[in-house]
Amino acid sequence: MSHIYGVPPPAVDPLLVPGSGLRSALPIRLPELWKMYIDARDAFWMPKDIDLTTDKEHWATTMGPGEKRMVSRILAFFATVDGIIADNIAGRLCQEVAYTEVKFFYGFQVVMENIHAEMYAKLIDALIPEEDDQQSLLRWSMEVPSIAFKNIWAVKWIIDNTRSFAERLVAFVCVEGVFFSASFASLAWLKEQGKMPGLTLSNDLVMRDERHHINFACSLLGRLSSRPVAGTVREIVREAVDIESDFVLDLLSRQSTGLIPDEMLQYVQFKADRLLVKMGGAIKVLLLLEDGRDFNGLPNELMIDDDIVVE
Repeated sequence: MSHIYGVPPPAVDPLLVPGSGLRSALPIRLPELWKMYIDARDAFWMPKDIDLTTDKEHWATTMGPGEKRMVSRILAFFATVDGIIADNIAGRLCQEVAYTEVKFFYGFQVVMENIHAEMYAKLIDALIPEEDDQQSLLRWSMEVPSIAFKNIWAVKWIIDNTRSFAERLVAFVCVEGVFFSASFASLAWLKEQGKMPGLTLSNDLVMRDERHHINFACSLLGRLSSRPVAGTVREIVREAVDIESDFVLDLLSRQSTGLIPDEMLQYVQFKADRLLVKMGGAIKVLLLLEDGRDFNGLPNELMIDDDIVVE
């Protein structure tokens, strides 16, 4: 496979070569990546600080059947995917990188993925108190094709030993960037309706965390001397977009939510293009959508690439 810039890659990427065995965080060799770790660490939050009292009232009185189905689908995916992400970091990525700055970031990301999983478990327990109903919802991660395909695709990339570290890193970016996009947008829309304040606050916090994770992964990818060719990156991203598009059609199959499936599909493509630009300007985007465009019904804050402001 040729290098993206036409230069043959080294046998082993320098970022993946173990050093002298020293474990001290200092001296810092990659200050930009270290700052990303500090920023992510300083954004730490706890599920115990999020009150779900009003959410339980809204769930019982103001949430329509379509909205409940949408939220349940999202929780079924989120409750299972964070474990997959944490396993990928602990079992593969963190074992393969040599630099302390990267290990620190990924070590903290595992903590935050566990925090996210705890938050989703708390939400499921509050909104769906019957244990049988909870188990039924969790089984959706295996039984509902639109959710199962996302998890299967993520696991496939974790266990694939034929792909390079860089290619698996691209797929990891897609899991956190593409596969979360419609769910984040749907919950941001719910926030604009004034519903489910605890759920939507946790969504803001998780969105902020995921921006840290995606930006770090893209920055790490840019530092690798052996990056995948543009066609391979586009193929990986296109697969993720196709799978997320199927999820959108299932998620919004009942029009009573007020969200427009076609608009959400274009939003997913828009987010994928943003990721491609972040992963390397030389990679041609999938679909040129201008940054300033308006997606009818979706909050404007979703078009902003900076960290979301959490009140």
